[in-house]
Amino acid sequence: MNEREVVVKSNAGVHARPAMMLVREAMKFPCSVKLIKGEVEADCKSIMSVLGLAIITGTTLKIRAEGEGEDEVVANIVKLIESDFKAN
Repeated sequence: MNEREVVVKSNAGVHARPAMMLVREAMKFPCSVKLIKGEVEADCKSIMSVLGLAIITGTTLKIRAEGEGEDEVVANIVKLIESDFKAN
């Protein structure tokens, strides 16, 4: 299992477009990928689950992955959030 914390700095928080970017990245890997906001956990491979977290600017998220590719997917998602959802 790999887990890291990241603070969302995007002024718009995580609305539909960045949420879809997170889902697309998570779907590239066969492992389980979760976003955790406080006590609430969301499946990062589900757009509705990610949007349901209602992530706003300043939110601290944990990204937790377990299984094949866990290190890479966590690093990629942290990088995506830290880049303010800029495409590579």
